[in-house]
Amino acid sequence: MFDAHSPTPLYHRIYAVMRERIVTGCYQTEIPVPSEAELAESFSVSRITIRKAMEMLTTEGLVTRTRGRGTFVNARTKENKLHRPVVSNVNGLLSYLNEVGKSTRLKVVSIDFGAAPPRICEQMGLPPTSDLVRIVRVRSLNKTPYSLSIAYLLPEVGGALKRQELATTNMIDLVQRGGAAVEQVEQTLTATLADDYGARHLEIPVGAPLMLVNRVFFDAGLKPFYVAEMFYRADRYKYRVSLKREGGKDFSLG
Repeated sequence: MFDAHSPTPLYHRIYAVMRERIVTGCYQTEIPVPSEAELAESFSVSRITIRKAMEMLTTEGLVTRTRGRGTFVNARTKENKLHRPVVSNVNGLLSYLNEVGKSTRLKVVSIDFGAAPPRICEQMGLPPTSDLVRIVRVRSLNKTPYSLSIAYLLPEVGGALKRQELATTNMIDLVQRGGAAVEQVEQTLTATLADDYGARHLEIPVGAPLMLVNRVFFDAGLKPFYVAEMFYRADRYKYRVSLKREGGKDFSLG
């Protein structure tokens, strides 16, 4: 689903979505990306349009196309992780999540168990493509979707979750009821673009702007047990932080 009135060429919008998938680690370097035919079907466009988008990715040095073998993502340096985390209170985050749940509705899209993306395994300290429970849900406000959440949980934490309770209860409440203790949460916010999957569930055009919120939940032993990727529609979501000066100190932004 693309915006037919957008002045940006269709192939360039597909290039932008594919580039986002590549730089965020959705494709492994040793496995070819989907073929032109598969991408054309996924995006509901012609193979010529896909070919133009892939040529842009090749020119940028993100992929290498080899006759008879397919298209592969080029090996890249891992993201520089010199980021200072903003330390906040876990109880404040959990209270916020509880309030969100009271005013919105959930739809369970899928529940499955299988190989998780390498980027998720890395965040959880697991070998690449480890098997995890994956739960996809859409949250709506006033009957309009505003977020798509993809949860990855260790089998011992998420294996017993039921569709009925997932449709009515926040994930963090469910895992804590099951005995998991949340000691620490790391949160990252990133601007991204809607791919065909996200666009379909959020009812927006492919390439529309999204806010990606990634949360890693740690147990009492500081072991990751749950990673959440939440994609928020830019037209329906605002993130606000209040900063307060500490007593006796000058206000400073590092």
